[in-house]
Order: sequence, then structure tokens, then C-alpha cells
Amino acid sequence: MRSSILARLPAAACLLLFCLSAQAECVKDIHGNTLCPPAGARCVADRYGQWFCSGPGGDAALDIHGNPVCGSGRCVTDINARIMCSTEPRGSAALDLARQAVCTGGCAQASENQCVALRK
Repeated sequence: MRSSILARLPAAACLLLFCLSAQAECVKDIHGNTLCPPAGARCVADRYGQWFCSGPGGDAALDIHGNPVCGSGRCVTDINARIMCSTEPRGSAALDLARQAVCTGGCAQASENQCVALRK
């Protein structure tokens, strides 16, 4: 009996970690309200404490001026301080040896118009 419980332990631990990582992370705004983003979205707070989110599978970051910008997929900051993102939702982004962005499906610069203000 003990061996069957021990045999199931790794599977149960993996399931628990998967469930925890799949949960959306809710945040508090400057007024203390709890806000929850859509599933698969990433969010960032601007310098005024207002939250902005990407679309599902996207990424959000603050540019060099502190403004929120978003992309369709994951984003990285290149050697020129540009935030570059995968053009595909849930796509990957990385920097090559020259610190240039390399992305799944190609890269596009993150923009403010791809962000959505997180509302109650």
C-alpha cells in the first residue's frame, strides 16, 4: 500500500504544480479593488498604478518611458532598448548573441494599442 502511494506522489505533485501555474493572477488597483485578468494574459502596472494587460498568450512590459506596451506573444528587450515580441500568441522570444530579438513567427515591436486597461 505504501509503495502505491509513493508511486502516485510524483504525478500528484506535477498535477498540483500545473493547476497552480494555470491560475490567473489577480492584482489590487490603487483603490484596493481586486482585478483579475483574462486567462493567458500578462499584465503590468504603469507609473500611476493602473494595470494594463496583453491579449491571451501575449506579454506586457513597461517601455523606457514607463509606458505599458504589449505584444501578441512573449517579449524581450533588444540591444536598442526596443521591446520586441513574437507575432504569434504564446510564441517565444529570445535574444541572439548580438542581442537582437529572435521570435516565433517573426518579431514586432510592442505597442500601447495592443494593451487593454484592466477593469473591474
